[in-house]
Amino acid sequence: MPNDRILSRRQFIRFIGIAASAAAVGACTSQTATEEPVQPTAEQVVPTAPPTPVENTATAPPPTPTEKPPVEPIFPEMVQVEPGTFQMGSEEGHAFERPVHTVTLTRPFYLGIYAVTFDEYDLYAEDELSYFVDDHGRGRGSLPMTGVDWYSAVAYCNWLSEEAGLSPCYSGGGKVTKCDFLANGYRLPTEAEWEFAARGGIKSQGFLYAGSNDPDEVGWYKGNSGGAAHPVGELKPNELGLYDMSGNRWEWCWDWWDSEYYASSPEIDPTGPFSIPSGSFVQRSRRSSSAVESAFSIRTTYRSYDGPSYPGDNGFRLVRIA
Repeated sequence: MPNDRILSRRQFIRFIGIAASAAAVGACTSQTATEEPVQPTAEQVVPTAPPTPVENTATAPPPTPTEKPPVEPIFPEMVQVEPGTFQMGSEEGHAFERPVHTVTLTRPFYLGIYAVTFDEYDLYAEDELSYFVDDHGRGRGSLPMTGVDWYSAVAYCNWLSEEAGLSPCYSGGGKVTKCDFLANGYRLPTEAEWEFAARGGIKSQGFLYAGSNDPDEVGWYKGNSGGAAHPVGELKPNELGLYDMSGNRWEWCWDWWDSEYYASSPEIDPTGPFSIPSGSFVQRSRRSSSAVESAFSIRTTYRSYDGPSYPGDNGFRLVRIA
C-alpha cells in the first residue's frame, strides 16, 4: 500500500476552500496593481466656474470739469473831461430841451472816446452770458454795440469794473438800481455829463453837432448813413477827441426820463430825477440818436428815452471818475 496520505472528506473540502480563497485573493491583488484608472467621459466632465471677481468698493474720483479759458476784456480808450459850467438845453429844440439852464459839473471824469463795440461786449457775453446779442446780419466787430437794454448796459459796467479791479458803481437791481457816483468803476454818464462832453466841455466852440455845424462831418444819420450804423471813429471827432456823439447809435444815460426835469434840475452835478416821475412810464434817458434818424435829432442837445428793458437800437458809452 503506498505511503501517500489519504485525506478524509472533511480535510479535502477544507483544503479545496483554502486554495480557492487564495486564488481569489491573488486575482484581486493582480487587478489592483495593473488596472488603468477609469477616465470620465465627455458627458461626465463638469467645467470649473471661474472665480467670482471681487467688487472694487473704492469710489472713483469725479471727472475734472473743463475750465473755460479766461477772458481778456478790452478796456476803453478814454479822455479826461475837466469840470466846468455850461448852458444846458436849447431854445430851438423840443419843449423837453427847455428851459435852457445853468449846470456846473464839479468833478473831472473820464469818458470813452468811442461807444462800446460788439468786439468789447461779445467778450462780456462769452464770459457771463449764455448767448450773444443778435446783430440781425448787420455785422459786429468795431460797430457800436446795439440791441442792449439799460439793465444789460449796467451789468456790463459792473463786470468790466470787477475785471479791472475797480469798485463797481451799481447795486440793487430793476427799478431800485442805485449808483455810487464816487466809486471808481465804470458807469453810464448822466445826461448832464453826456451833453457837456458832446458840446466839447471847456473847449467847446458852440457847434450845433458834436464837433461841427455840418452833420456830415461828424455824424451818421439818415442823410448819409445808407440806413445802417458804421464802425466807430470813421468821422471827425469833437473838440475833446470824442467820436460819434452825433448819430450812429443811441447811447443810454443814467437818468430817469422826465420831460419836465429841466424846470427843476439842480445846478450842481445833476443826476436826473430821484425817482420815477409820478404818472409816467418807467423810462431811462438816452442821447446821440442813430443812423436812421434826421439831422435835427443828432444835435448835442436832443433828448430821448426808452424803456429800460427794451434793447432797440440802443448802445452805450462808459464813464469813470478821474
